[in-house]
Amino acid sequence: MKRLIKIFSIILLLSFSINTTITTAQVTSPKSLGQGIYSVRDANLLVGTPINVHITPANAKAIILVIDSDHTIEALVRLNSKITEQTLPPLNYDSSLIIFSNGSVVLS
Repeated sequence: MKRLIKIFSIILLLSFSINTTITTAQVTSPKSLGQGIYSVRDANLLVGTPINVHITPANAKAIILVIDSDHTIEALVRLNSKITEQTLPPLNYDSSLIIFSNGSVVLS
C-alpha cells in the first residue's frame, strides 16, 4: 500500500509540473525614433492605447503628426523645452507618424 501511494504521488507531482505554463504580460520597452515617417505597424507601437511621447535632449524641438489611412491628421503634437512630454491618442494599425525633430522622440 505504501508503494502504491508513493507511485501515485510521484505521478501526480510530475503531471502538475509538466502542465504548468508561465503567462506574462507583454511589456513594451520605450522606442526612440528620430526624424522620419513611420508606420505604426512597422514601428511595433501599441495599438488602441494612448502613448506618451517626450523628447531627448530636453532642449530639442519636435513636431509629431499622426495620420490615419484616409490621410486625415488625427493629432498634431509640438514638443519643446517648455513642453517636453505629451500624450498621443490611441493609434490604429494603419496610422502613420511623421516626426520633425532635431533630437529623438521617445514613445512609451
